[in-house]
Amino acid sequence: MKTIHKHKLAAVLEMKWRGLFSKNFIIMPLTSIGITFVMLLLYQSIAKGQGHVLTDYLRAMALGVGATMNITMTGILCTAMSLAEEKEKHTLRALMTSSVNGLEFFLGSVVPVVFLMTLVNGLLILVSGLSLSLSSWAAWIGVSLLCAVASAVLGMVLGICTRDQMSASTFSTIPMLFLAVVPSFGAFNAGLKRISDFLFTGVLANTAHVLVEDSPVLPLPGLAVIIGEILLAAALFLWVYRRNGYDAGAA
Repeated sequence: MKTIHKHKLAAVLEMKWRGLFSKNFIIMPLTSIGITFVMLLLYQSIAKGQGHVLTDYLRAMALGVGATMNITMTGILCTAMSLAEEKEKHTLRALMTSSVNGLEFFLGSVVPVVFLMTLVNGLLILVSGLSLSLSSWAAWIGVSLLCAVASAVLGMVLGICTRDQMSASTFSTIPMLFLAVVPSFGAFNAGLKRISDFLFTGVLANTAHVLVEDSPVLPLPGLAVIIGEILLAAALFLWVYRRNGYDAGAA
């Protein structure tokens, strides 16, 4: 197992954290917050037109849409484009020749974006206006954290497989839309619901609905789906990473 050097990991973490706040990337988590707010206004308008008030169920629906968009846009697109940018500017090769090993680079790339996604998903609870118990908060943050890891690792796979930011953006759009749209329409179509249950974004959307019941029980199949997809994406990334020679001879 490779040794993690704290000063090298810290350098990668700092570089990646600064990159997340560039104008190209910070707009994505901000967009997810805006989408949640817009969905709340839309559901409120529909409810008002029918003589009802905005219920917690509708708030949970808005939360699910916003959180799913945050996990897919920030996790997949930001991570993929950031890695593709490093390849395009040849800074990735420079990192490798400076003896930063694959594990240090992997952790340094994933941790900042995972932290940001989890933080934003926590803020979306406040935006949605839901009042949750401590156990519900813990369940939401836990599932959000796992889904953020799955999304970021998938973004790493797409980033390492593309040549530049433009191609990373193009190829990331397909899985990003699939992972965001299927859970959103799963509530209205039985076939899409079955597919959604096997996606980490679908598990996240389901968790948003469970929260309003104030008795969050995280089903083991859902957790198994997320963890399985994390392991699959991580194995694929490491294989492509080594196949391209980035980790050759790293200590």
